[in-house]
Amino acid sequence: MAKEPTRQQLSSLVALARLKVGSSFSYVPSGRLAEALGLSQQAASQRLSDLEKAGLIERAHSGRGLSVRLTDSGLRAVHALYFDLKAALDAEEETVRFKGTVFTGFQEGGYYISLKGYARQFREALGFVPFPGTLNLRLTDPGMVSHRRRLHSLPGVEVKGFRDGRRSYGPVKCFRARIGGRCDGAILAIERTHYDASVLEVIAPTNLRRALGVEDGDECDVTAFL
Repeated sequence: MAKEPTRQQLSSLVALARLKVGSSFSYVPSGRLAEALGLSQQAASQRLSDLEKAGLIERAHSGRGLSVRLTDSGLRAVHALYFDLKAALDAEEETVRFKGTVFTGFQEGGYYISLKGYARQFREALGFVPFPGTLNLRLTDPGMVSHRRRLHSLPGVEVKGFRDGRRSYGPVKCFRARIGGRCDGAILAIERTHYDASVLEVIAPTNLRRALGVEDGDECDVTAFL
């Protein structure tokens, strides 16, 4: 099992994220990195070496110098820190708790989110590549259905549409969420879908049915961070 990042490693990852380093290689001048970390260039270089050994970043030499990218583990660490800080510090943040019954849907969600044009953007926006399938919940409480409908009018996290040469795919709006009290993921708010506002479509980096031990007919709760 991979070790949890140390505080020093998390601090370094946050500094890289502030320099717009993501899942793709980005050129990072050594002086800017040292300044962001508040260290000498030699010490900053040692921090990068530590992150690379921990599997949190990858480095590559290019014509311009050193390029860096966050690995999937590094991205997950940054986003996990984000979730923890939001839960602990942002007392005014609005949350909505949904509760619904698990059911098997049309399985179109799994197909669409697995498309490369979406998968790459999900990783950039949410810090994970979704498991190729959604957890579908049927909402029966009118208040929850109303909140589900309201998601379309809120900013959320937008994943842009794209074209693959044959057809175009529209944008997808997401809301970070905690599923079943222990899994981090996101709610999808899709404009064009076969479902009405009584259905909640949820994604996560893992198979939620297996992780939560739920089957069709079971109840599951989802807390949305708005």
